[in-house]
Amino acid sequence: MFYLALQHDYIPYNVWFYHHFTSIFLLLSCSNSDDDVSSSSTDFNPPAWIQGTWALQDDTSNDAVVFNFTKADFCMTASYAKQCQKELVDQIKKNGGTVKVTETITANTYTAEITYYAGQSVIYSFRKLSSNSIEWTASPGAVFIKQ
Repeated sequence: MFYLALQHDYIPYNVWFYHHFTSIFLLLSCSNSDDDVSSSSTDFNPPAWIQGTWALQDDTSNDAVVFNFTKADFCMTASYAKQCQKELVDQIKKNGGTVKVTETITANTYTAEITYYAGQSVIYSFRKLSSNSIEWTASPGAVFIKQ
């Protein structure tokens, strides 16, 4: 199981994410002219290479983290709780909240930054390792296998 170090406490990342999925993440990244950066109020556009269902490698527990990417959304399931990002963004906007989605797509990376009111943001970033494996960069070493 992977763990996150948060203020010197170590907790399973799936438990942390489930309870804090709207926490602020800070990510510094480099960009070059080959990056495709797009911004939309509600649209997610995961690239074809990441579309499908991805499960955490070697984790057969009932609370395993699973990502599911489609052409216009992506969902994360952890501990039987499923959160689809498009649904979350649409619900915030429906309730009058401010939210912005910025995606960066390259041949080997997919990043979606969701910026909420007051500048808080969540960043999901994935790196393609092969045609059937990706790494969730928020948890280095967290390799997901295409199902």
